Amino acid sequence: MREDMKSMIADTFSQMLEKEDIDKITVTKLIGECHISRQTFYYHFRDIMDVLDWTFRRSTQALARRSLEAEDRVGALTAYVIFVRQNRIKLEKLLYSRRWVQIEAMLTESVMIYLAEMARGQGKDIRVSVDDMEVMLRFYASGVVGVLLQYVGKPHLDEEKLVIQMEKIITGKMFPGEQS
Repeated sequence: MREDMKSMIADTFSQMLEKEDIDKITVTKLIGECHISRQTFYYHFRDIMDVLDWTFRRSTQALARRSLEAEDRVGALTAYVIFVRQNRIKLEKLLYSRRWVQIEAMLTESVMIYLAEMARGQGKDIRVSVDDMEVMLRFYASGVVGVLLQYVGKPHLDEEKLVIQMEKIITGKMFPGEQS
């Protein structure tokens, strides 16, 4: 029951975020929309920012699971494109909030989870130190998130082409035959 109430509050918050800026969403407005008491709200969350954090963490964890369940890299990257497209309005509203750094970090962490699993699947073919792997995963994950946030939602964007381009970059196929 506790998780159901927490989810209901988070879902209501998410719906409100589609319509108004985060700075205008107060505990009073949220509990009014949820038809719950202030005490119930504070039993589950510390404040509005705690709701935001919990809501996006839950969403990005589900996104990481979906990407890992995808049949291939293209399917996994498509899941990220769809997530950003579906949440574009919320993401744009959060862009200038004081929690943007945490939101972007959660998205990056989600991509890192997928990329780490992809790298583990390569196993014996990848010969890099743990430290180098961490930097490589963060570099690619940050790049994927940056590209998604820049491109998804643009008019006339060919999302399938974007996914293929990102997959080529991740696999090193973007610049075939390049010598070091």
